[in-house]
Amino acid sequence: MKKLILIGVIVFLLPIVFGAIIATPRISVETVYTDPYPVEPGDSFVLSLEILNNGTKKAENVILELESIYPFTLLEESKKEIKNIYEEDTRIIDYKLLVDSSAVSATYELPLYLTYGTYYKITKYVKIRVQGSPDFKLLNVESETISPGDIADIVVQIQNAGTGKAKRTTATLSSSSEYVNPVLSGGNVYIGDVDANEKIDIKFNVLASSDSEYGVYTGSVNLTYEDESGDELEKKLDIGILISGEPKFQIIKTEFKRNENELDVEITNVGTAEAKAITGKLMIDDKIFDVDYVTSVKIDKRTTLKFILPGSTRAELELSYEGPDNKEYTQTETIIWSIPFSIPTWVWIIVVLLIVYVFWKKKWYKKIF
Repeated sequence: MKKLILIGVIVFLLPIVFGAIIATPRISVETVYTDPYPVEPGDSFVLSLEILNNGTKKAENVILELESIYPFTLLEESKKEIKNIYEEDTRIIDYKLLVDSSAVSATYELPLYLTYGTYYKITKYVKIRVQGSPDFKLLNVESETISPGDIADIVVQIQNAGTGKAKRTTATLSSSSEYVNPVLSGGNVYIGDVDANEKIDIKFNVLASSDSEYGVYTGSVNLTYEDESGDELEKKLDIGILISGEPKFQIIKTEFKRNENELDVEITNVGTAEAKAITGKLMIDDKIFDVDYVTSVKIDKRTTLKFILPGSTRAELELSYEGPDNKEYTQTETIIWSIPFSIPTWVWIIVVLLIVYVFWKKKWYKKIF
């Protein structure tokens, strides 16, 4: 009798047990998207999750709680509640987050704690792709003193101011002027990979035409590189190349002018830049004898300094002037001149009087007339 009762109980409970096993909710969580994708460091974004009930029974009191760990910060409540999700039904849940600007490019996982019903507690890991975008900016341009006709190096300092690595980076220098141009391969430089915030010095070799003048000549550095997804990008950075040069004078002629009681010194600018605010001092025995001024003298042009005629035939000409950027220059040259022999007027008067006297004394006038 007892055996029959036990068998009956088992037969009665089997459908209940199997029914309970078969009819159960089963929740899965998938990432639908992030907006934007991939997420860039320093940006806020929306994480959209799909909640799917793959079971054969509705899931009740579904609670999702997303834990934000570095480099992410939740911008809203971490807990989301869904009253019911019926079998084969889906729900979309959105979270708004911020990724730290210092985050490196990688795929991160955030833990998502899922509970539903009475007994179900599951931990899922949500994947988020963070990828920085490289972007370059110009920091500085340095060069040697470049004069017309020079071949010189210029150094362009750039920085990857973006949030991602730049790969296979190449820099090309181009000039918008015919007077300054890269020297052969000196205008192309392969850099390679540049990390975010990294600074790079790029050296180019340029030729300044002998016909160039003082001034800033414009050009550009064209950067080509790839981001971490392999997409090719370009960046153009405008630069200025300073052609400087130095003025320098050479004495062409020193001329003595008796009638004007004047000493003229002709000088020419044989340098590579215009000279301004020229002061010429005539020095005798280390003392200033006279001074003359000239406003400016361009390259290959001449001017004449005029001084009061000194009693000697030798002096020092001290020149001071300004070049590009108001830089001051001085040079001292020795000048020598000769005074042509001449008979004083009073001597000629005496000679004339003597001739008249002799002419009169000898009575030559009677013979003539």
